[in-house]
Amino acid sequence: MTRKTIRSFAGGLLVASGVLGVTYLIGSDTEVSSSTDFTEEEMANYLQENGYAVETQETWDELEAQLATAQTEDESSNEEQSENDEQIAYRTILHVVPGMTSIDVGEMLEDAGIVDSAYDFYEEVDNRGLSNDLRPQVTGELTSEMSLSEVVDEFF
Repeated sequence: MTRKTIRSFAGGLLVASGVLGVTYLIGSDTEVSSSTDFTEEEMANYLQENGYAVETQETWDELEAQLATAQTEDESSNEEQSENDEQIAYRTILHVVPGMTSIDVGEMLEDAGIVDSAYDFYEEVDNRGLSNDLRPQVTGELTSEMSLSEVVDEFF
């Protein structure tokens, strides 16, 4: 760096310091306070006007107790139902269009409930080396009872 460049830089720092100093000294010393003192009733009314629900702690505790009781009742009834119910099977027919990838198909299968994970489907296809062999088609009926290998065989 040359002397001229250093002097110019120092001059710029002095000018900037001067401007900031003048602004600081001229500026007002009063703090702006945006908070006002509200009573509890005014706060509750303001919140309710803006779409919030306001409850006392006692009411909240009662609601939580009722919710906990309802959840335990639901869990016990669900356990009884699950013992009596059979496995739910999902069925679907997919249409594979040109340009779709095995990842897209896996996501569609996951959304339809046929496979548990789109990533597992993609991994199975990749392990078999079939990633580039996906062809446009309308599949036969796919069910959630099918194994991952059977599902992959439907597409390739």
